[in-house]
This record gives sequence, C-alpha cells and structure tokens, in this order.
Amino acid sequence: MLPLDKVQCAEFAACVDQDFEVITSGGTLILQLSEARRLGPSPREGKREPFALTFRGPPPLRLRQGIYQMSNAQLGEMEIFLVQIAADQTSSTFEAVFN
Repeated sequence: MLPLDKVQCAEFAACVDQDFEVITSGGTLILQLSEARRLGPSPREGKREPFALTFRGPPPLRLRQGIYQMSNAQLGEMEIFLVQIAADQTSSTFEAVFN
C-alpha cells in the first residue's frame, strides 16, 4: 500500500495521463490522472508539501465523496479521499487534496 502520509507531488506528477483503477461497491472503474499540482508555499522542514490531484472519468459518472481503494501500475495500491468537483457532457472530474 502506498504510504500516503509520505508520498510527494512529484511521485503522482510522474503518473499524469495514466489510468487509476477505482474499486467501488458497483465494481471497478477507470479514472485518469489529469493533473498533480502544488498548493501554497513550501512547508517547514520535515513537513510534506501540500498538493492536489485531479482525475477525469466518463461523463455520466457520479461518485459520493469518500475514501476509495485505487490502484496504478506505477504507484501500486492506495486509498484516496475523492471529491467530485465537476461534471459535464465530456467528463466527470474528481479531486484529492494532500495537506
């Protein structure tokens, strides 16, 4: 399991445009990591730099905000808190924030 308390933005940035499998009660679905961005100034020494991830899925997709088991070929398995931030005719967008 990916240690989310230690993971850095750069690790996810290397996976932009890659697929992440999401396990839901209804089965498995695919989200694509579209962005990994830093948030705010550099943290104090020994603290992780805050960052956010943006994932895109198919247009009809709706997920409740919550913790989802996810998997990526490069990063392995992880559990991430996702919040849906947009949906239109072309895609559904989700965000995860790491403080």
